Amino acid sequence: MALLGEAILAVWNEVAPADEADFAEWYVREHIPERTSVPGMTRGRKYRAIDGGSPANMALYEARSLDVLTSGAYRTQLANPTEWTKRVTSRFTFMRRAICSVVADAGQGEGGFATVFHFCPAAGAADEVRAWVERLVSELVGMPAIVAAHCWVAAEGEPATPTSRLSARAVSEPPVGWALAIEAADADALRVACDTVTASDLAARGGMELRRYPIYRLQYALISR
Repeated sequence: MALLGEAILAVWNEVAPADEADFAEWYVREHIPERTSVPGMTRGRKYRAIDGGSPANMALYEARSLDVLTSGAYRTQLANPTEWTKRVTSRFTFMRRAICSVVADAGQGEGGFATVFHFCPAAGAADEVRAWVERLVSELVGMPAIVAAHCWVAAEGEPATPTSRLSARAVSEPPVGWALAIEAADADALRVACDTVTASDLAARGGMELRRYPIYRLQYALISR
């Protein structure tokens, strides 16, 4: 398995160009170290879209179980944002996040490049789509330079917190349903893998609303010790 747990917190966000330097410093100096200090939080990663793609930023936080993200120390952090967090998150111009359960995971290690597809199974098709995804992630990690592939499903009913309310003015997209992530050692190889997913005719397998996000370069990763 490539992931370090059974749950993922996935975040996509953007800020105005004038706020980029503060935003980037906050992520690596405070935010990811703070989040990975939570017991059961195993790794935090920050990515930046290449070629000017949008959303410009992606962050992934892995946890041993969904409980780590829905109770305890993590929720306490959300309820008590730092002054730096208040300043940065109030300046988000785009925000999308989800707490997810991992349903498929293949490969090992982490790639220097990653991308995500968002989609939602049609009514009654979740089991069929899950079986297809499990086969697909195994196929993807057999492709050149693809080191990992995984799929997550968003958990429902996360309560609002002071931290999430700070970014309420940011433009958002519909809630995350399912997400397929691919990690690679090479950006061009990742593009080839993306074409494989796009050509897979997800709709015929019970999926719908497939949306491809940009290719991201890994900027920072921190494993909990």
